[in-house]
Amino acid sequence: MSDFRDATQQAVVAIAPSWPLDQMIAVNPWWPQRFTPIEQVFAEQAVLSGHCPLMPSAYYLSHWQSPISEAHLAEAISTSGSALTVSDCLRALRIHSSNLPRWKPLAELCDRTRETQEGLSWQQEIQQQVSQFLALYHQYPQRFDAQGQGGEHLYQCWLSVVSQDKGIKTLTGVDLLADFAALPTQMDALIAEAAAFWQPILHDPNGNLAYCHALMHGLSGWASWQAWLDWQQQLSDSEQQDHGMGLFAILLAWDTVLARWLAKHREAAWASIRQSMHHQAVNVRHWYHQAQQQLAPLWIWQQALEISQQRPWAHALSAQASVDTLATSPTLQAVFCIDVRSEPMRRALEAQSDRIQTLGFAGFFGLPIAYQPTDSQIQRPQLPGLLAPAITASQTHATPERWLRMTKLGWQRSLDAPAANLGMVEAGGMLKLVSLLKRALRISGTENPLNRLSHTDSDWALTRDNTPLTPAEKAELGTGILRAMGIADHLADAVLLVGHGSETCNNPHAAGLDCGACGGQTGEVNVRVLAQLLNDADVRDAMAQQGVTIPASTRFYAAMHNTTTDALDVFHAPEHAQWQTWLAAASEQARATRANQFDQTPTQPSKLKRFFATRAKDWAQMRPEWGLCDNAALIVGPRTLSRQINLQGRSFLHDYDWHRDSDFSQLTAILTAPMVVTNWINLQYFASVTAPEKFGSGNKLLHNIVGGHIGVFEGNGGDLRIGLSHQSVHDGRRYRHQPVRLSVFIAAPREAIDSILARHNDIAALANHGWLYLMQIDAQGAVWQRDRSGQWYHLNVAT
Repeated sequence: MSDFRDATQQAVVAIAPSWPLDQMIAVNPWWPQRFTPIEQVFAEQAVLSGHCPLMPSAYYLSHWQSPISEAHLAEAISTSGSALTVSDCLRALRIHSSNLPRWKPLAELCDRTRETQEGLSWQQEIQQQVSQFLALYHQYPQRFDAQGQGGEHLYQCWLSVVSQDKGIKTLTGVDLLADFAALPTQMDALIAEAAAFWQPILHDPNGNLAYCHALMHGLSGWASWQAWLDWQQQLSDSEQQDHGMGLFAILLAWDTVLARWLAKHREAAWASIRQSMHHQAVNVRHWYHQAQQQLAPLWIWQQALEISQQRPWAHALSAQASVDTLATSPTLQAVFCIDVRSEPMRRALEAQSDRIQTLGFAGFFGLPIAYQPTDSQIQRPQLPGLLAPAITASQTHATPERWLRMTKLGWQRSLDAPAANLGMVEAGGMLKLVSLLKRALRISGTENPLNRLSHTDSDWALTRDNTPLTPAEKAELGTGILRAMGIADHLADAVLLVGHGSETCNNPHAAGLDCGACGGQTGEVNVRVLAQLLNDADVRDAMAQQGVTIPASTRFYAAMHNTTTDALDVFHAPEHAQWQTWLAAASEQARATRANQFDQTPTQPSKLKRFFATRAKDWAQMRPEWGLCDNAALIVGPRTLSRQINLQGRSFLHDYDWHRDSDFSQLTAILTAPMVVTNWINLQYFASVTAPEKFGSGNKLLHNIVGGHIGVFEGNGGDLRIGLSHQSVHDGRRYRHQPVRLSVFIAAPREAIDSILARHNDIAALANHGWLYLMQIDAQGAVWQRDRSGQWYHLNVAT
């Protein structure tokens, strides 16, 4: 019995969370399995779910000779320790079949033995019934008294509903009401009862675990939402983290009821199905091994593809490693998010003058804040999903009266939502007609209603546990941030803190194009708050006492980079500053660089500006921008390492100088936070391309929003869809994202990197089990790569 209970826990915690639409951030869908080699995880997933997260053979063959060369293939074979030859890999790829062994869930086996195929299949019925219940439960928690409740409450509410659901008989021809009514009302009792039924069939711990994993794979979208609820409970240190277990209990209950009904009413069919379930459980470990063997050639090709991308970058970075830092004192410093979309903009801005210094830093700018409008209970995290906010940021001026706030955050949201309520549209009358006309004429777009409060000129108040921060506490924040940026002792007269956000219309996944480091929001609140903090005279005095002196001539400006239009807007900028012309010219250059991503773009700057602005406001535009498509690398080092290299918007750039980091605390912070975030982004895009049926959200044209913000259905039902849509990674002819694992280049001593990995198991697991690549650039420009055993070997990047 304990074996089955252990298996249920392992299956539930193996599901990665999926954030709601209004806070959408990228997530590594295999994050909970990071302590297992990636090849093993992918093989087991292929067996249990039928979805292999590698590209098909034809994809790799299409890259043979360009960019994958025979040398890349040979290196992949050598570093992987494979006994295959290049000829073997070519031959295996041409005959490779995706016919991997696959676990068949109970519902599928039942469908194969049905006497008639009329009505919904059992797979469809279970998915539809559970999915629709979950949507109702989470959208209208007040109907179930569900606010703040956990998995036990979820299971009990479902049991109450399903025990009275006469639609099941209508759709399947089978009456199960009495069977559902006989189930235990307590979740633990249900699991114990089901374990007693299933454990003799599933044979051993391996069979138990495979069965439990397969159950969660069957509704993995909703499982990811339940995992997010548990994630939030964990961030708040709550002991109640059983939302995922509640969903598991529901799926287990369905299987148990269906199996018992078969045993009672279809004895011959049940005998066959029971034998099939037992056979699967006994053989599942062999199937995993068989799948790994069949996928081995694909892994060689996958690694060769990644090597073909890594080597040119390693060669270019090696050549720049000995370049000294900029000799001239900058007139303008601009700190951007490390987001890959910042790299072309930084390059364009630097091209305007050698007196410009740009830097890359985590986009939440080191502020562990949540935004809360004054006199409101609404809170919005403005930091990475890995962290819990410690400080609340609010405007000091009075926000609109309650009825006005309700209008903006309730009425207007109802009107502007992509799935707007028809009654609200009718009641809006002429107001909605004007809105529709403005959109049809592309005069205006849409925005998060809360931004209409947060994106305003205002003084900001920072509080911790409802207590205002003192100047000394603010100074501690500011001192740490400037030191982490590496500019605490050489500040320019003008320092731009550049957040970023996207501008799109009629896009449920709009938050996924904003700043992931800001919790799926724009960085505007963060840069406004930090600029005010660093310009405050009292805070500056306190910072001086803590060892960081900001010159009186230095002024910090909050700025925003619109990643859809490549506009750079600076708040409260001096009217005649020379750097204003630099910003305008950089925007023009960045737009010209991006123009080749889209068909039939004009060449005249004014028309090109209008072209991008039109895309942002077009409510029929499914590809307003390409987001973080083609991300492939993270470079941690001084800007001189990459300034002369055109990285084509494929690299995250985090400025770092290890000579200014005596205890390597800054490097530790980078590897344990930004590197993890970039790994999440990289593998979300990877998964949305390689396994779109499971980890992608499908066709945008068919999306329907669930619960106002929970996620989307593709069509009117089915599982909750997570990840990126097809249109976000594919232009109709080809994929715009190349699925390669993240290559992390670090300019710091190898000993320091090893020491950090030894102290932090999470990031060591990513490197040791193949979830990313770690490379080091030494003082002589040599590039070293870390293998999975923790050994470093020198890369020959001369060719």
